[in-house]
This record gives sequence, C-alpha cells and structure tokens, in this order.
Amino acid sequence: MTGNDSQKIEASLLRLEDSLLKQYHGYGYKAQKKECLINKCPISSLHFDPFNINVSVLNEAIAQIKMDIRFVFLRREDLIGNLRISEGKVAGIITYRFARSHIINICRTCNSCVKKCIAQLNLIIAIRIGFDYIHKKYDDLSEEIRQELSYTMKYRHVNQEMLGLVFDTFNNEFFHTKNNTRKIS
Repeated sequence: MTGNDSQKIEASLLRLEDSLLKQYHGYGYKAQKKECLINKCPISSLHFDPFNINVSVLNEAIAQIKMDIRFVFLRREDLIGNLRISEGKVAGIITYRFARSHIINICRTCNSCVKKCIAQLNLIIAIRIGFDYIHKKYDDLSEEIRQELSYTMKYRHVNQEMLGLVFDTFNNEFFHTKNNTRKIS
C-alpha cells in the first residue's frame, strides 16, 4: 500500500467516523419518539430516561470499526487489486461492532417492564446503520426477515465476515439500486 493509498483510507475512515456518530445519535433521537406501550406516550415524555447512550463505548466501537477496516485493507493488499472492500463487508463490520458493544443502557424500570419496548434498541440501531451503509432501508425488509436477523445476531454465532456476506447478498440480490457507489475506496 502506498502512502497516498494510506492517506485516502485514513481520510475515508475519518468521514466514516463522523457519519457513524451522526447516525447513531440520530437513531437514538428517533428512539425517543417511540411509543411506550404501557403509558401510551412517546418515551421521551416519561418522567425518567428510559435509556442512555454511553458515548465512550460508542467511540470505542467506532475505533474498533476503523481498526478492522484498516486490517482488511492490509490483509487484502496483495490478494485483491485496487484496495476495494465491498460495501457489504464494511456494513458487516459496522453492524457486528455496534451490536457487540453495550452502547445503549436501558434503565431499570424499562428492563423490568413486561412490554420491552426498547429491549433490543442497541441491536436494531446496529442493523439499521448496516443497511444504511449499503443504501437500503431496514423498514423495507419483511418483519420475518427483521426478526430472523435479530434473533440470529442475538442467539447464534455470527461474525463480521458472515454479516458481510449477508449485507452483500441484500445489496446485490434483493435490492438493486441505481446509485451503488462505494463509501470507502
């Protein structure tokens, strides 16, 4: 890898970091508008904070994402030309690291609630950001696919490479987009 390639990768990773921070906080903000199924009101209007985002854990997850992407570039340097990584591969890394990090902390009241409105919020945000990365909408997936993906990530062994294949499959087979540009090149 040349010095120029390394500079391009680092510049792309800085843009990715900014984008991921904005997206994560944006989804956290949207989650505040979600309805509490017990009180029938937005969770932001409850008399307590139903969850919080641990910013230091979020920053650590993003640092791990960047490190993993750098490692993939280094590992593939001689094997794959033009230093390309598929969008699905990067989405798999992002989703895996966000899902495995305990970024969202649910309050005790919500944890003991029978309805569990936001119980899987960290996982859902991770999956949403992965789909955003490949220019797809999580909400366009059928409910069955969303449940299967969440269940598999939560209860089965899943790694970044497997998730990369899943996102590549969604990107290439099921949803064809007109503007399939690479975010990291």
